[in-house]
Amino acid sequence: MNNGYKHFIEGKIIYLREVRPADVNENYYRWLNDPEVNQFLETHFVPQSMENIKRYVERMDGKSDEIFLAMCLKENDRHVGNIKLGPINWIHRNADISLVIGEKEYWGKGIATDAIRALSGFAFNVLNLNNLKAGCYAENKGSKGAFIKVGFKEVGLIKDDIYFQGKYTDHVLLALNKKEFTGANL
Repeated sequence: MNNGYKHFIEGKIIYLREVRPADVNENYYRWLNDPEVNQFLETHFVPQSMENIKRYVERMDGKSDEIFLAMCLKENDRHVGNIKLGPINWIHRNADISLVIGEKEYWGKGIATDAIRALSGFAFNVLNLNNLKAGCYAENKGSKGAFIKVGFKEVGLIKDDIYFQGKYTDHVLLALNKKEFTGANL
């Protein structure tokens, strides 16, 4: 559907492109204020206004130490979530990856795995990073599973690090080294 345009990063079922001001719409607003969608995001502690979301997207535009991208379906160009690489430490050649799939009907369909794989390939092969890291709440089985499918390994656990649904829960730490990344499904 992209009329010959080469997107920033291509996956198998999604492509990644810059998050645009036009993406800040009712759908995006709904994602960040839906308790089920945002339950594992740090933004869930504060209601998000349309203006606050717009300011965040504007702040992220063109940053060299954080690459903020929209996950869009190849089949219909639908924006279903966002993924971020960063902060990037250019001295130590490492970065964090974080994401959200806002459209719940696309949960469990391999979109997160495809996006993580595509962004990891870009980070290692284009930016020449050496390590990627991610973290998730222990209860966030979907996110943890998506990272593990790409080759990330659980490298640590911080006990009772996150206050979640009225109690403390563990923070799972995941990492992937460039030498271990096969990118086989890239």
